[in-house]
Amino acid sequence: MDSVRLTACCVRQLPNVLTTVRLAAVPLFAALLVSADGTPAPLAAAVFAFAALTDFLDGELSRRLHAESRYGRVLDPIADRLLIDVAAILLWHVDRIPLALVVIVVARDVLLLGSLVIGLGRGYGVRVNTIGKAGTLVMMMGLLLALVTPYGSFTASLVLWTGVALLLIAAVAYTRGVLREPRKERSSRHPASAIQR
Repeated sequence: MDSVRLTACCVRQLPNVLTTVRLAAVPLFAALLVSADGTPAPLAAAVFAFAALTDFLDGELSRRLHAESRYGRVLDPIADRLLIDVAAILLWHVDRIPLALVVIVVARDVLLLGSLVIGLGRGYGVRVNTIGKAGTLVMMMGLLLALVTPYGSFTASLVLWTGVALLLIAAVAYTRGVLREPRKERSSRHPASAIQR
């Protein structure tokens, strides 16, 4: 019986393990991309694709196993943003994507982080919406394309800017929710102890 409980406990920790693996993959991805010296980087792309896949898997597992935790709720979006921001900055550094795109993506995430801090302080929590999830997926696909195609690829640019647009819409929706929802109503409906993934 104890072994069954132990196994069940380990299985329920899989989403958090995947989130941690995604965080750990970021420096490896960065090292591989920088070492490619501006040329297409298939190894870096493979690590990035694996990290992006863990984002899908940990969300699915946490829902199917009913294993949501505060660790995952907080670190899952942080891992996503870190992966995307590092990829965007380094791709610009090696002349693979334009600076304007990087500035927008990073500025958006800084703004979102500020809203997140305010939201957590007021009990609003992490409110990931469908547009945000779609934007993250499209952005990751665009960055992956940028890793394996030459600079100026029309397909990569189209996917990247589509992802940027979706992420900006999601950020505006979240920020407006934080600033407009009454404190009393926010606290009763979305307590900080029940942050949503």
